[in-house]
Amino acid sequence: MIHHGIVLLMLSALTRTQITSSFAVSPTLHHGHRLRSVCFLQNPSLMIDDVLRGNTTAASSIVNSLNEVRGTETMEQYLNDMMPPELDNFPIWARLPLLSGYSRRARQLRLRKLLDLSTPAPDSPSEDDAASKKRRGRRALFVLLRNISENPDNYRGVRALLSEVKRDAANVVIMSPNELSKRTPDLETPKYEVVKSSLNGIEVRKYEQFSVCSVTMKDLNSKSGSDKESASKLSNPQLSGATSFGALAGYLFGKNQDEIAMKMTTPVLTEGVGDEKKMSFVLPSDYWKNEDLLEAPKPLSDSAVKISSVEGSTRAVIAFGGYGGKSEDMKNKLKALLDKEEDWRAEDDASVILAQYNDPFTPPWKRRNEVSIAVVPREKAQAE
Repeated sequence: MIHHGIVLLMLSALTRTQITSSFAVSPTLHHGHRLRSVCFLQNPSLMIDDVLRGNTTAASSIVNSLNEVRGTETMEQYLNDMMPPELDNFPIWARLPLLSGYSRRARQLRLRKLLDLSTPAPDSPSEDDAASKKRRGRRALFVLLRNISENPDNYRGVRALLSEVKRDAANVVIMSPNELSKRTPDLETPKYEVVKSSLNGIEVRKYEQFSVCSVTMKDLNSKSGSDKESASKLSNPQLSGATSFGALAGYLFGKNQDEIAMKMTTPVLTEGVGDEKKMSFVLPSDYWKNEDLLEAPKPLSDSAVKISSVEGSTRAVIAFGGYGGKSEDMKNKLKALLDKEEDWRAEDDASVILAQYNDPFTPPWKRRNEVSIAVVPREKAQAE
């Protein structure tokens, strides 16, 4: 015990001598970018270590600084400089539980584990190369820093956060209504009542009618002009089909014939594969009734955006955290669980729909995603 205490004291002293002032006024950054209101990081690796220790002010300063050079090589470079090494490059002793309070290497190890759990999977094999993986990792780090800066009261250092993220990763299906509520943004969403909740995680819901604006990939690919322009300005890298997202966001935010900007809603709905993949935004409730839908803003004439009504239906749902990349596994899980369900079964030829509720800067352990499929009572199916 005496020797162990001495080692910890030595590590603590060594770390303190390494942590110097992490801020400095940077007169000129790469490519002529200059910061206006805050100081930039002179040593990003030391600054990120302040955050890992529990310093939320440091996280806010980093985010503010990065926002001023957002979308530039400067931002990418500083995020690269804050990234921890890969797991294979850490010594065994860095894994000891208590060392995260004393050793920068131990804190970096926990940050690496945190990012490995938080980085979204590639949308396709072509996005699984080394450069794409680094890009997704940098984005995960920025999302992490932004979450810490916006929720300072809930952050107690990297070790505690890693434990929370591990718990979320282990609980594949979200079963608690309270947890669902915590993960749902304060935005308008389709109305439903819960018909049945099962111990296996399936929830059967009866949805009321609502309306959507939608884009199908095959239509979008054949278009130009307004959709491409919107997509270039408004894309969401956390959603597969960022071009579709941009076209729909453009319509909702006023790029329509009536030039009417509408309220943002949730969730974003995706179904189908390949050129048949369709992405939909829920329209505000002002347009949910059939007669009201006629008053909805008309898409631009050269846009692939279409508006339509979604009839009320009964659906079996599984909710899960993380990113939508898990959806294929969750779709298979939903179908397998429905095969064992006593009261409900999937409608013939019904497609599974992915619903994503959160904005792209919500970290995976706070996200709400769902897969659902239309269902009918088993006795009704047997009678038919």
